[in-house]
Amino acid sequence: MRVGWMVFLVLMVWGSADAEIYMYRDTSGQIHFTDSPNARHIDIMGARPLEKPKVAPSERVWSSTAYDAFIVQAAERYNVPFALVKAVIHAESGFNPRALSAKGAKGLMQLMPVNISFYKIKDPYDPLENIMGGSAYLKRLLTDFQGNTKMALAAYNAGPTKVKHHNGIPPIAETRAYVAKVERFNKYYSVN
Repeated sequence: MRVGWMVFLVLMVWGSADAEIYMYRDTSGQIHFTDSPNARHIDIMGARPLEKPKVAPSERVWSSTAYDAFIVQAAERYNVPFALVKAVIHAESGFNPRALSAKGAKGLMQLMPVNISFYKIKDPYDPLENIMGGSAYLKRLLTDFQGNTKMALAAYNAGPTKVKHHNGIPPIAETRAYVAKVERFNKYYSVN
């Protein structure tokens, strides 16, 4: 129990600056942490079911490890950290390869039509193509912002023009929350 409280305190300090972290105990007695207050049926990072939940098809929960081989391939090809690519996928689509945003972003890494065209992606819903294209774009942003991960993530979310205009993370609540979320996921995937 002492170890559990230490983990809880670490996560509370870690998450307190930008988002709330919720703790719950599953039916087997195991403690789980999440940033979603309604996530009683998912694991610590919100991607795998702990048990077979009764959810509608629109609430399907996706595997956080299903695309690891593709992520490794893309990370090696574009020299970007595996954990960072996986964190972006988690934040963007929750590992849903069929994700489609209201703005037209598609697939695991939520690629916008302009990037789909630029990176010559034939099927943005194909996990390998999407991860390769998204990783190439992420590498370009990291290069453009001289390795500054926060600025590259802000550009991934809000666009590079806004980040350059503000010479940093733009004062957009969604973008600031996005950067913080990806950084938390990146820390998690860096050690797990």
